[in-house]
This record gives sequence, C-alpha cells and structure tokens, in this order.
Amino acid sequence: MSKVKLLMLSDSPTTTTGFGNITKNILNKIDHKKFECHCVGHNYFGQTLKPAEFVNGQKMNFYLHGTGKAKYAMDMISPIIRNNKIDIFGILLDTFMCYESGFLNVDTSPAKTFFYYPTDGGNGLPLNCHSILQKVDLPVGMSKFAQLQIKKAHGINSVYIPHAYDHKVFRPLSAKKKKKIRQKWKLDNKFIIGTVARNQGRKMLDRMVKAFAIFCKDKPDAILLMHTDPNDMASSFQIFELINRLKINNRVIFTGATFHNPFSEKQLNEVYNMMDVFFLSTSGEGFGVPTIEAMGCGVPQVLTDYTTTRELIYDDIQTGLMVNLAGETEQTPHPHTSEILDGTITGSWNVERGVMSIPDSVAKLNILYNDRNFLKKLSKNSLIKAKEYYTWDVVIPEWEKALLGLMK
Repeated sequence: MSKVKLLMLSDSPTTTTGFGNITKNILNKIDHKKFECHCVGHNYFGQTLKPAEFVNGQKMNFYLHGTGKAKYAMDMISPIIRNNKIDIFGILLDTFMCYESGFLNVDTSPAKTFFYYPTDGGNGLPLNCHSILQKVDLPVGMSKFAQLQIKKAHGINSVYIPHAYDHKVFRPLSAKKKKKIRQKWKLDNKFIIGTVARNQGRKMLDRMVKAFAIFCKDKPDAILLMHTDPNDMASSFQIFELINRLKINNRVIFTGATFHNPFSEKQLNEVYNMMDVFFLSTSGEGFGVPTIEAMGCGVPQVLTDYTTTRELIYDDIQTGLMVNLAGETEQTPHPHTSEILDGTITGSWNVERGVMSIPDSVAKLNILYNDRNFLKKLSKNSLIKAKEYYTWDVVIPEWEKALLGLMK
C-alpha cells in the first residue's frame, strides 16, 4: 500500500510559535510508514528543505516548502498539491487569516482537505469565517469548546482533537532539583506565581500584573515570574512602565526569553518547575499549550473562565481555579457563544473577548496561597489529567484515525 501524502499549511516549524510547534510535532510523530509528510510555512522564505535536524537537536522529519508572493502562501497551495501529488491538505492557522487572504478561491483539488481551527472568543468564529470550514472536507476543533461552538453558532459538525505536550520533556523535577533551580534564580523560599505567554492584546497581561500587585501587598514572599518578551513587537502596552507605576518592580522577574531567542524545552521545563501556580489573564484561548505544559509539570492553574479554559481545568479532574469575568459572579451557560455578558467586549472581527475580574483573581490566588493541602491536591490532579488526555501518545492515534478516514 502506497503512503498517504499529507501537506499542512501553518507557521514554519523553523519558528517558535505555538502553531509552528504543533504542526512540527504532528508531522514528526505521525506514522511515517503510512504517511509522507510535507509542510508549507507561510513565513518561511527559502527553497524546499528535505528532512533535517536543527542545531538544538530537534528534527524535522518532513519536507518544508517555502512561501510565495501572496499572503499566507495562498499562491503556493495549488502548485505544491499538484507537483507532489498530495492526497490530504490541511491548515493550522486562524480562520480569519485564510478568509482575508482568499482561501475560498484556492483550488485544492484533488486533495481531501481539513482545517485544524481555533476559536478563542464568544459569538462564534470571526465574522464570515465559518465559510472557511464549510469549504473543507473535515473541520477539526482543537477544543471541545470549538466543536460545540461552531455547531451551535454555525450548524457545522466537526471532530475534536486536542493539542498535546511532550511528557518526556515537561515533567515534575525532584524536590532537590527544584530547590537547586530556585537557588540559582535566587528565589528560594518564595511563593512563585508564573506565566508563559506573549504580551499581546488578547492575553490582557495588564490584568495579571494588576491582580498580582494587590495579591502581593501582604505577602513578602510572593513573586511574579514572567516568561514573556517585554519588548515583543505584538505588545499592546509598555509592561515595564505599568510595573514601575504599580511599584512592584522588585517583585516581578522576567526570565530573559525573547521571541527570537527562546529557551530550550529543558530550560522551559525548569521555569515551570519553579512555579507554585500558573496564572494567565487571557481574554480567550483557542486551546492553551502552556496550560497543559504547566499541568504536566504538576503546577495548578488559575485562568480566566472563558472559552476553552474551563474544559482544561474542570472537565473530569479539577486541576486549578477559574476566575470570573469582570462584573460576573457565575459564568453560565457554557460554552459562551452568543450570551450577552457584562464581562465581555466586542473585538476585531466581531469576536467577543472576556475581561478577567481582578478582585476575583486575587481571591482565587489567595485560596491557593492559604490552603497548601488543596494546592498539593490540584498538583496531583494536574499530573493525572495531563498524562491521561494531552500527551502525543494519546493524540497522534486520533490524528491517524481522522486522516485515514478521509481517504475512505
């Protein structure tokens, strides 16, 4: 039986974006006895690369094709499909990227098609973008929220396949190693609230900084550890100025990572292992890879109760605490699709964004600070849940089943 030729369009796996890493892992880990894998990186400018190894030891076990003149490589899709006799073509990007760049007019024949779509806000997909999912043969939601939302808002059926993390890399270290790492960072005997996120508007990191400023007032051992590039080009505000204005510059530590000089996975695992709590003030997530990486390290999470975060924290096994939206005391019903809520704002593409309550986030952090037994319970739950639902060993068979099903 000949191999199924699979092509994915996404961020280049030579970059460190979430989309790029997920695409790289899917194409690396899928059964290469059954699939010949290709990728077109819309932000990769260069000749086609054969399977290769990066200088950090990570491998690319697939062909990488470069972008063209059109936005998001829309002029490259048809020729790559024809020239390489691709059987299945799939996309991992935001739907609005493909809508605005003209994917509806791209000829993908004779390949079967799928779209691994995120939805990170209320009110359904970005304006008019449901047409993208109507074009492909198989919409694949990366969250249960996404699967339910497009059915409710747009009447579209999809399958659900979550993102995953490498449990051999992101894992709890021994108490001795954790102590040694904290000592190296001069954070021994501190209560560390940590985050891993880009400082982009959607993350609303100003809410997190403001909440921490209140939380730490009567807690001299509290530290906010931010694995964030403070000078990220996507920044929506000057984070140093905010930290200085709140007079907490001696309580906030940046790891030193930048967008173009990221940490290795081993270094990032050490960052997670320093944390007592993982905290994110997001206005909505398509999934939340840092959340499950923290989970895999046994770090309880405190997240905004909006879009996908509830299923990560509450489904089956509780691994953390949810923060209400501003002005809300209880977030019902779920999932958020078309409800009018006091704690949301209408953003670009008419997507509803959730605004985290600062007072409630302080209250949730206080619960975990004051009840260390509960914190330990959530830590154990995090390890159980991460391994049961979100490892590549669990997720890749779901991809193989879905893709081979397209060929029937």
